[in-house]
Amino acid sequence: MAHKLKAQLVKNHLTPEANDYVGIVESFGSANNAAIVDELVAEGMELKRETALDVIARYERKCIDLTLRGYSVSTPLVHMHATIKGAFHDKTWSREANHLHVSLAQGAELRKAVGDTTVEVIGEKADPIALFSITNLKTGATDGSVSPGFNAELKGAYIKVAGDDPSCGVYLRGLSGQDDVKLEASSIVLNEPSRLLLLVPAGTRTGAYELRVVTQYTIGSKPLQHPRTVTLSGSVVVA
Repeated sequence: MAHKLKAQLVKNHLTPEANDYVGIVESFGSANNAAIVDELVAEGMELKRETALDVIARYERKCIDLTLRGYSVSTPLVHMHATIKGAFHDKTWSREANHLHVSLAQGAELRKAVGDTTVEVIGEKADPIALFSITNLKTGATDGSVSPGFNAELKGAYIKVAGDDPSCGVYLRGLSGQDDVKLEASSIVLNEPSRLLLLVPAGTRTGAYELRVVTQYTIGSKPLQHPRTVTLSGSVVVA
């Protein structure tokens, strides 16, 4: 099945080039297991919705189990294996010095689907605010994973958190039903127009989140009259 993504162009403020743009995929929101199964039901899937969700949950648990028992798990969507990082002082494992990381790569079917996908440029994004990427500064991962109690670097354009509207800030909304959480101002360690350094709260529950920034920041001397919101494409996974 051939796919087509729609993309809008945004001026890249991270480089001095006048004609440097990046493409931002037009987002239609987030989809969790329940939403995916609902799509399958609408397509005529014969399994009951509850049965499908149960099978998926069991499958995911087994993938996690095998990965953390030392297997390289390959599925049509993803290939993953566990790695250990950090120095082993006195030849012993320490949670303070060492940590486990799961490396992820595209599976064969996903890689083929990506190769068959085209991109339609639908014009320049009218609103200059944009989020480009997030980097886990504990592990160096750029796959959307972040670590509680450690910093994550968020890059974008016009994303400095500013303004007196109480809604301005950085939010994490759980995709599995968790409440919408606004990060404390003290968790924004660095606050620049093209870069935010965020301290992920140590008590954040593991799981997938939607990350968004609300701000009244603009280049002018006065803040915007109304806040604007930008959401990071793809989910942020607290692990």
